[in-house]
Amino acid sequence: MTSETQNYTSLEQAFSLGNGQDAALNWLRKSHTNVAIFLVSGIKLEGVISGFDQYSVLLTDAHNNQQMIYKAKISTIAPLGNRVSSNTFQRRRPPRYQNENPENPGSSSGGNTD
Repeated sequence: MTSETQNYTSLEQAFSLGNGQDAALNWLRKSHTNVAIFLVSGIKLEGVISGFDQYSVLLTDAHNNQQMIYKAKISTIAPLGNRVSSNTFQRRRPPRYQNENPENPGSSSGGNTD
């Protein structure tokens, strides 16, 4: 059975039981999950993944504007729906980042600002 015919219930399940990246992107596309895409330049884009291929991802924002983003320029894709509480997020973070505000990563006390 291919990832196209699987009915995964979560992004994690799609990634681990499916075909990795393709299954995860397909799950995000089919579930219309709002995502934040962080580029290697630090730019954050938000929207819904409406398509993808071997080299690019098509993102549709809240105003129905579409952007094609090259995968080579993507650092991180994070779902925006069903966010965990910040207390849970804090507990799951490595000790090095425990004092950092998850909503504002640069706001740690005494951390390196480079």
